[in-house]
Amino acid sequence: MGQGYSLTTLPAGPSAIETPELADLIFEKGLQGARFLRTVRARHKSGIVVAKVCNKPGAQISFSDIAKALRRERKLLADVPNVLPYQRVIETSSVGVLVRQYIHSSLYDRISTRPFLESIEKKWIAFQLLCAVRDCHDRGIYHGDIKTENVLVTSWGWAFLTDFSSAFKPVYLPEDNPAEFSTFFDTSARRTCYLAPERFLPAGQKPSEKDVVQWNMDVFSMGCVLAELFTEAPTFTLSQLFRY
Repeated sequence: MGQGYSLTTLPAGPSAIETPELADLIFEKGLQGARFLRTVRARHKSGIVVAKVCNKPGAQISFSDIAKALRRERKLLADVPNVLPYQRVIETSSVGVLVRQYIHSSLYDRISTRPFLESIEKKWIAFQLLCAVRDCHDRGIYHGDIKTENVLVTSWGWAFLTDFSSAFKPVYLPEDNPAEFSTFFDTSARRTCYLAPERFLPAGQKPSEKDVVQWNMDVFSMGCVLAELFTEAPTFTLSQLFRY
């Protein structure tokens, strides 16, 4: 996610993520206090990383299928220049942890940061993102939560699509219960919603398609991101999307 949200107050040091598999990471600070995934910044000998931690409700819970899907995703996306998948996927008896490289600015941050983006820079970022979605879909990989917070931008204008979530976030949500949307998709508390409308179902309705992210869902979300990039304003809030 975008790394500018410092909401947690966890202690610094190697004990902040207490698992032997992550002993090589030294916790620096919290980045997000989301209910679903706790996001922290940590230091590794090779550089700064982001670790996303999901606490298990019980030791009997297994994330093995999710871990397998994420490792497959990483392998298939290894040669795509404009994506940043999770480099490490770790499961213990108490937590699941996803680790990727840290990049300072999300597209959401960059849009409002001086010097503001020129028109040609916006077009360059848009081109990179369209190429990223094309290359992912060519490999059968779908993101599931494309938004400006999940696009990272370097100081020299290189864009990365990151934090792929189709392996572990729900595809369909009840339209009469916004709490589920807030838990899984509104991690920055902006109330923006770039999920495709067909992902919201009336009470009691079951999806007609398989319970997997479809290519058209990503395309809708990417269109919302590009609209925000060029207008410098959110495309939809959750309530606006329902009216749409």
